[in-house]
Amino acid sequence: MNPRDSTGVIDAIYEAALIPEKWEDAVTALSRNAGTLGGVIFTQSGPDTKFITNPNSAAYFQRFVDEGWDRFNTRRERADRLNHSGFLTDLDVFETHELAAEPLYRDFLYPMGLGWSVGTHLMTADGDALAVSLDGAYVDGPVPREVVVWLDGIRPHLARALSMTARLKTTAAIQVAEGLGAFGLPSCVINFQGRMLAANGLMHPLVPSLILDRRDRVMLRHPESDQLLVRALKSLSESLAERQVMSIPVPANEEQDACVVHVIPVRNNGRDLIPGGLCILAVSIVSSLAVPDSSLLRGLFDLTPGEARVARHVANGVAPKDIDELVGTSANTVKTHLKAIYAKTGTHHYGALVRLLSGTLMLSS
Repeated sequence: MNPRDSTGVIDAIYEAALIPEKWEDAVTALSRNAGTLGGVIFTQSGPDTKFITNPNSAAYFQRFVDEGWDRFNTRRERADRLNHSGFLTDLDVFETHELAAEPLYRDFLYPMGLGWSVGTHLMTADGDALAVSLDGAYVDGPVPREVVVWLDGIRPHLARALSMTARLKTTAAIQVAEGLGAFGLPSCVINFQGRMLAANGLMHPLVPSLILDRRDRVMLRHPESDQLLVRALKSLSESLAERQVMSIPVPANEEQDACVVHVIPVRNNGRDLIPGGLCILAVSIVSSLAVPDSSLLRGLFDLTPGEARVARHVANGVAPKDIDELVGTSANTVKTHLKAIYAKTGTHHYGALVRLLSGTLMLSS
């Protein structure tokens, strides 16, 4: 790619918006055209820091996250205060004499041969805060003003493409919720803060008899069950490496049969930039439970085809010793599949898995 190939960079950005795996290539193209060593796009909201880098930046930004250097990131703090809708360099937020005393530069960037950068903050249409940072070698000197001007011309395309990526993930989650509706399961898509983003048609009649759609977050009408929902969302936010399906029993009231509310995290791929993530609330009404088929189980829990076939028989109450004959495989293969299913559904034994997949958890009054 030729220097300052604006058309090529913009094409790469919009391709990544539709194919998340391409974001690494887009960051590489952006960095190469800006003349920096590497680049990163990362989240600035939500419970975790998600990021996409080109290969040159992956190691140092992972270290930046692992060692908690964001706590010393006065560069970000000063840039936030400027509230500038464009790219900024180090010398836009610091005086030259200040840099050597800043811990981020003195103890992190300079020892790795870095120290000059250009970056910007972006807000997607859904309100997610993202940042783009391109980092250059210290020996190359400050990022030239002409590069900043060029990047400012690319910035609107970055903002639109990142918003498209966020919307596409939400759309995919909505499709899963709609698929659950085909099996009689009311469902809605929420973020990890609990705000409802979309619901299938079967969910609407359950508002407000079961669910209260508040401005800040959805609530379960039954207080004790709602506390379990709060705990589930908090756990999903804090235990990002072990996101598990959680099931919340809700007793009957004068308007609503007893049910089970399943909190199902939408699994992330390695190129996911959506802060906090999304999850689906799926409701199993005890009087009219429906067991999803194998294809839907695959979508819900990220199962392989073989695991989904086993899970389907589990949901129908088939004993483990009988599943191998029904799926036409060995008992050891079934055991391997069950072990993977336990890990992906957050269950630890067969009985819990049966209750989860069939929605027949014990309900308290």
